[in-house]
Amino acid sequence: MLVSAEMKPQGMLLPDTKEHIRACSDRTLYAAGEKVYFSLILFNDNDSVDGELSRVAYCELVSPSGNRITGGKYLLGNSAGSGSLLIPEDAPTGIYYLKFYTRFMRNYPVSGYTFIMLKIVNPSRTEIIAGTDTIDNPSAPGNIADNEAFSRKIEISTSKKSYSPGEVVTVDIKVNAGEEAPVRLCLSVIPAATFTEHVVRLKKNTDTVSSVFYSPETRGVSLSGQLIAKETRQPLKGVKVNLSIVGDRDILVVRTDSAGRFFFALPAYYGKRDIFLCADDLPDITPELLIDNDFCARPLSLPSPTFSLNDEETKAAYKLVVNARINAVYTLDTNAVDATGTTHVTSFYGKPTEVLVMDKYIDLPTLGEYFTDLPGLVKLKKVHGRRQFRFYDAQESLSMYEPLMLIDWVAVNNIEKILAMSPAEIDRIEFVNAPYVKGNIKYGGIISFVSKKNDFAGIDLPTSGTFVNYKFLEEINENSSSLPSFDNIPDARNTVLWEPDLTIPNNGITSVSFKVPVTIGKLTMIFYRFPKTGKIISAEQTIEVTAKP
Repeated sequence: MLVSAEMKPQGMLLPDTKEHIRACSDRTLYAAGEKVYFSLILFNDNDSVDGELSRVAYCELVSPSGNRITGGKYLLGNSAGSGSLLIPEDAPTGIYYLKFYTRFMRNYPVSGYTFIMLKIVNPSRTEIIAGTDTIDNPSAPGNIADNEAFSRKIEISTSKKSYSPGEVVTVDIKVNAGEEAPVRLCLSVIPAATFTEHVVRLKKNTDTVSSVFYSPETRGVSLSGQLIAKETRQPLKGVKVNLSIVGDRDILVVRTDSAGRFFFALPAYYGKRDIFLCADDLPDITPELLIDNDFCARPLSLPSPTFSLNDEETKAAYKLVVNARINAVYTLDTNAVDATGTTHVTSFYGKPTEVLVMDKYIDLPTLGEYFTDLPGLVKLKKVHGRRQFRFYDAQESLSMYEPLMLIDWVAVNNIEKILAMSPAEIDRIEFVNAPYVKGNIKYGGIISFVSKKNDFAGIDLPTSGTFVNYKFLEEINENSSSLPSFDNIPDARNTVLWEPDLTIPNNGITSVSFKVPVTIGKLTMIFYRFPKTGKIISAEQTIEVTAKP
């Protein structure tokens, strides 16, 4: 018996603990078109990172009303992760928020999510997002806590306080012996006045939790939904749902539960890929697939303060915009991410038992005649008035189960649609004459039709099917401090250095170096310490970039 080892469905889990995220960003003031960099830790109810559950964190850029501007999914390791989001170039000036959560956290109120307030400036657009609220006191308790004792727990020093453009700064870091090692230590070097933490509290506590249970993503991203009867709007239980990633040579099959729900754990691919889902054909019923939103779309009511900049922020914002324009001129567009991952080069079922290459045989008018007139493992037979494929050999179990039928590695359950395909459109037919288990479904072999143009041979795909342009994981490209490729390109970095996860050796001593950009002014070095319990602790030091004498 053959058993698939790929794309196994993830079991439903109901942990007895809630998850929480603590996060920091490189800055809180940005120009439109820039990237926001962030680092995060996933905690449970006991303020512990032990006992990792979710492996994927979601980060979105949202407006105060909760409208999603952009967002991504980020793979975690040891309950920690980092990533970046690209601010759209057409985002109007205003207040925005980073919104952090996991899929499992969607079972609880959004007040348990983590939010970081950002100010975004766009001089190319005249409009400003209106706001009427008052910003909370920045010194109030929030996601990050200033701690005077932090300077006694970690010693940070540079050789001097003033540098010329192009000089190299070396930051020496020493963690005092006897202190609890931080779970994560981050370093951000940014222009002064581009970071301010504000307390974020939801204005209204009117959030209602969905009756849908969202399973934790314990291995990677997932896709879920419900199968219902279109005529009655009632859930369909125990029905097979097939999922195919277009271009991949694998499928995933699950049965719906008592509420018609289905759940797929997907491969660790990156970027966007087209996915096709379809359900079994049912007599006198039209199955309809309802796909869950992969991002949380529940309403939010976040503080919406009037956008304003103080004098220092205004000067800093001007420099950010100028530098962003310079970088846009000299930097190639590397923001588009192709879909990547371990795509199946060969079929998931391996080497077929037999291959029928259509060009080797005389043309027959219908596809069904190839199974009637030619010798082979598979024959057509009628069962209860319906034509079916059946393998015939010594294994009795083959004739007990229907075979899995594929067209370009998409499962198709309607044999009449298969037989209606033009033989001229088919390159070959591959057969596996052994019982095959996919997920928890057993098949009496596999019949795989491969079209000449990879276009499903013009078949009408199942009416219950739907295509989804699905967003997989985000590529982690945190090269925020990369220097220009050529000496004649100005070094106009806004985030001079972003180290989302500094490694501290056993002796507690390390150093980090960076090159000073051409922009004159003060640079703030912010150190974030993620302890196992409590809030993120931060400390700041300032150096100055002065013109060469």
